[in-house]
Amino acid sequence: MPEDAAAALQRLAEDYWEGVLRRNPTLATYYGDYRYNDRLPDPGPAGRAAEEAALTEVLERLKEIPTDALSTEERITGDMLRISAVHGLAALRLKFYEWDVDQMAGPQVWLPELLNWHPLDTPEHLEQLVARYRAFPQYLASYLENLRAGLASGRVAFRVAVERVVDQLRRLLATPVEQSPLIVPIPAEAAQRGALIAAVEQAVYPAYQQMLAFLDQEYCPRAREQAGVWAITDGEEAYRELTRRHTTTDLTPEQIHQIGLDELASIQAEMREIARRLGNTEDLAEFAQRLKADPNNFYTSREALLAAFNAILERLQAALPRAFGRLPKVPCVVRAIEEYRERDSVAAFYYPPSADGSRPGIFYANTYQPQTRPRYNFEALTAHEAVPGHHLQIALAQETEGLPAFRRLGFEATAFVEGWGLYSERLVDELGLYSGDLDRYGMLGYQAWRASRLVVDTGMHALRWTRQQAIDFMITNVGLTEPEVVNEIDRYIIWPGQALAYMIGQRHFMELRREAAQRLGPRFDLRAFHDEALAHAALPLSTLKLVIDAWPGAQPNGAG
Repeated sequence: MPEDAAAALQRLAEDYWEGVLRRNPTLATYYGDYRYNDRLPDPGPAGRAAEEAALTEVLERLKEIPTDALSTEERITGDMLRISAVHGLAALRLKFYEWDVDQMAGPQVWLPELLNWHPLDTPEHLEQLVARYRAFPQYLASYLENLRAGLASGRVAFRVAVERVVDQLRRLLATPVEQSPLIVPIPAEAAQRGALIAAVEQAVYPAYQQMLAFLDQEYCPRAREQAGVWAITDGEEAYRELTRRHTTTDLTPEQIHQIGLDELASIQAEMREIARRLGNTEDLAEFAQRLKADPNNFYTSREALLAAFNAILERLQAALPRAFGRLPKVPCVVRAIEEYRERDSVAAFYYPPSADGSRPGIFYANTYQPQTRPRYNFEALTAHEAVPGHHLQIALAQETEGLPAFRRLGFEATAFVEGWGLYSERLVDELGLYSGDLDRYGMLGYQAWRASRLVVDTGMHALRWTRQQAIDFMITNVGLTEPEVVNEIDRYIIWPGQALAYMIGQRHFMELRREAAQRLGPRFDLRAFHDEALAHAALPLSTLKLVIDAWPGAQPNGAG
C-alpha cells in the first residue's frame, strides 16, 4: 500500500534531521544526542558531497508529496524543509566554507566550547572525547585546505578577523596543556585524564600550531582589507543570499538600510525625551558620555555583575504569567562566558537546553572588564537573552509535542528567534518592568543598536562602507562602549546578514500584533496572541503571518 502524504512527510523530516545530526556530530552532542560523540564533522569534499546529495534528495522527495493532502501544520513543515534545503545548497554553491575565519565560532573556539556539551560523567564518554581530540588534526587539515582554496578563488576572510584568530591561537597555545580549557573540566580522578592530556599534546596542540603558522605566515598577508563580503568572488550574490536566509524576506539590502535609518530616528526621539528628563540635554552623545563617566553605572567585580543578572532574571521570570499562558518547564541559569573566549565575545548570548531537558537553558554574560559594562543595559539584555526572550521561546518550542525535531529545535529560523528576543525588550517596557528611566534608556539604546545593525551591516557588505565608517556610525548613534562596538562590528563582518534578523523580525511581530488588535478591538487577548505566536516553534516570517491570520483568536467572530 503506498505511503500516504502525511506519513511520507514525517519520514522525510526524520530522515532530514538524522542526516543533519550525522553530518554534524558536534551539533548532535549540543542537542543532547550522544550517538556520534566520538566523531567530528567532515568539512572536506566528501562531507560537502554528502550534504549536497542529502539536500537534493529532500527537494526531490518533496516533489512526490501532494500538498493538498497535508494539514496546515504539515504544509509548514514541508515549506521549512524546502527552505532549509534551498539555502543549504546555495551556501555550498557559493562556497561559504572558503572564507570561514571566525573569532567567535572557529575551530579555536568550538573545540574547547564542546566541553560544555560533551558529557564527562562516564569512562565511555571520556573515551569518546579522546577520539574526538585524536580526530581533530584530520578535521583541521580539511578546514585549512578550504581556506587555501579560497586564496586561489578570491574568497578570503577579512584581515582583522584573521588577526583576532591568530591572537586567540597564540594565547591558547601559550597555556600549559593541563591548564587548557580542553582539560580543565575533566575530573582529576578520571582514569582517562592521562589519555586526554596526551591527545591534546600530541594531536590538538600540534594541529592548532599548524593553523597558527598558516594563518599568520601565509593567509594574513593575503587577507582582504575590505570589510564587506562584496569584495570576494560572488560576494554580492552571497550577501543577497545571506540577507534572504537570515530575514526570511525578499527585502533588498538598500531597503533594509533605509528601514534602519528610519527606525533609528524614531528610537532616538524617545531617547531624547529621557535625556531631557535625566540630563537636561537633547544631545545623546553628551548624555551617553555622562553616563559612561559615572562610576555608579558600572560594577567593579565579576561577582557583582553576575549577581545583578540573577536578580533581574528572577524578577522577570515571576512576571511572565501576566503576558503568557504557557510557560516552559526547563529553567534558565546565568553563567559567565569562559575566560578563553570572553575578550572577543559579545555582551551576552543564550544557549538552549538539551533536547531532553536535562541541561537547562544558559544565559551567558560577559564579565570581562566589568567596569566597562553599563548596568543600565542589564535589564534589556536579560529580557532578550533569557525571559521573555530566547529562553521562553526556545524552551517552549522544544517542549511542543507533535512537531518534527528540526522545527522544535529552531533550526535556521534566525529572524523569528532574534526578532522575538528584540520584541521581548519592548514587551518588558509595556509591562512596566524596567526599574526606571535609566533602565528604559538602556533598552532604547539596545533598540537603537539593532536599528543601527541594519545600517552598518548593509553599509559594509552592500554599500562598501569601511570598518571604521561602521564603528564611527555605531559609536555616534548607539550608547555602547567602544570595546563593545568594535566587537560587534567585527561580528557583523564575519557573519554577513545575521545582524539583520533582529529588527526585521521584531517589526514583523509588532505588525502582526497591531493587525490582530485592530481586528479584535477589546476582544484582543495579549496572552492568547503570544501563546499562538509561539505555538508552532520558530517559523519563517512569511509563514508566521499566515499562521496568525488563520488563528481563530484573530478573527472578529472567531472562538479566541
